[in-house]
Amino acid sequence: MCNMITENQNQYEAEYERRLKERKIIKEETRVTIIISLALLASTVIMGILANYIKLDFDIQRKTLESITDILNIVVVMVMVIILAVRKTIYFSPRIMDKNFTLVQVLRKWRTIDIILLAFADIIPVMGLIISFMGMPFNRTFHFFVASGLLIVILMPISLKVRSKIAVLRKNTDWE
Repeated sequence: MCNMITENQNQYEAEYERRLKERKIIKEETRVTIIISLALLASTVIMGILANYIKLDFDIQRKTLESITDILNIVVVMVMVIILAVRKTIYFSPRIMDKNFTLVQVLRKWRTIDIILLAFADIIPVMGLIISFMGMPFNRTFHFFVASGLLIVILMPISLKVRSKIAVLRKNTDWE
């Protein structure tokens, strides 16, 4: 009985050590993407502030400006849907992931994907800034900045989310 308890305790300690090592690797490999995410979040806030306080005088009719805003709204929705759909499907794609990858290689692939998706998410506040500079009031463009900020937070590789994705990868594939 005592041997069985000792074996279980050793297994738990080994599992605990494996998880600690995994968390350390996750923290190291996601640091760059988190810094980029925070920088993009800050740039979104700065663009929102600029859009609120700086107005350039373009000679555009109100109806034309509203049409441009409507088109940009549709483009933003499409960009967000594409980003979220790509994120949902590409992380576990067999074309991207190899069962022989190490944890570091998987995290580096995901980092590349995250950075590309974050770059596309940063297009959204630029559209809001442009339409604001053209004369659209900020109360009609602030949703560009809010949507981008939320999307950046969703894409940010927080440790808990990364561990969850790794668990899904292990469950649905024969990786590790």
